[in-house]
Amino acid sequence: MEQHTSIGTGNRMAGVAPHPLGERVLGWLLYSSVFISCCAFSLTVETYLLAGVPVSLPMAGFAFLATLFIYNLSSVQSMLRHPRQTRYKQSDDWGQKNKRLLAALGIVSIGAAAVVYIQFGLRINGWVMAHLALISIGYTVPIMFKARKVRPLRSVPLLKVFLIAYVWAAVTALFPLMQAGMQVWEPTALWFFLRRFLFILALALLFDIRDYTYDRTTNTLTFPGWVGVRNTKLLSLGLLAIYTMLLVSSEQGAVLWALVSSAAAAAVVVSLSSENKPRIYYALLADGAMLLHAGLVYLAMAQVAANT
Repeated sequence: MEQHTSIGTGNRMAGVAPHPLGERVLGWLLYSSVFISCCAFSLTVETYLLAGVPVSLPMAGFAFLATLFIYNLSSVQSMLRHPRQTRYKQSDDWGQKNKRLLAALGIVSIGAAAVVYIQFGLRINGWVMAHLALISIGYTVPIMFKARKVRPLRSVPLLKVFLIAYVWAAVTALFPLMQAGMQVWEPTALWFFLRRFLFILALALLFDIRDYTYDRTTNTLTFPGWVGVRNTKLLSLGLLAIYTMLLVSSEQGAVLWALVSSAAAAAVVVSLSSENKPRIYYALLADGAMLLHAGLVYLAMAQVAANT
């Protein structure tokens, strides 16, 4: 969901013995944002499957690369502005210790995304892509306006969860449908967008809970700071309930059960969340709920295909 470059590798799950190689691999996947980019890839493929149209792997790859760039954009910006900055070798912050690597990864990913977009002639409405790019960049990077620095969009009170859900729903639901020949205003496209928006928004609220203490120190008003952690969790559960009702009205059979099961799993993650949970809990389980969502749909589709 949100950028994970601030998560420290010192956060281990209780009861799990540390394993140096496994810890390094897990750290790389999570903190380089490769894991969450895989979630974007999977949700994009899921949209094709649910819509019953041929899967475009180049589009799914584009979603992966674009996500990888955006989630490493803060490192790219930092290294471009201060290229001679020293490395924080003794820091517990994985992102700080590997900032140059993350910046290089971000630059390579946006270059690769451009190649995929041109090489495979992806059909994405230019205005849609442009305004999403502006939101994604403005979310992290302060903007200069009339010689004054305007704070990034993530600092605007209560706004960041809606921006996250909007961009994710557009990229993983609307982009593949546009590639399949649909227009963004068609009822089918809007329906998929609404469902995906509600699901992602429910998960995005968890990251407000995760960052509750930090956001208070920066005077950023978020939902936990406004209505409290408990009510934020209830809001997230309410969004998942609405999402489930939409599923019941539009899906059936194995696919419906797959989607409802993934929503139920997300509800468990929401119920167990707290500001004191290790940050890896959110990186693995909150983001992992998206991967589970896509995985269960794929299995359901495979079962349906095997029975026909």
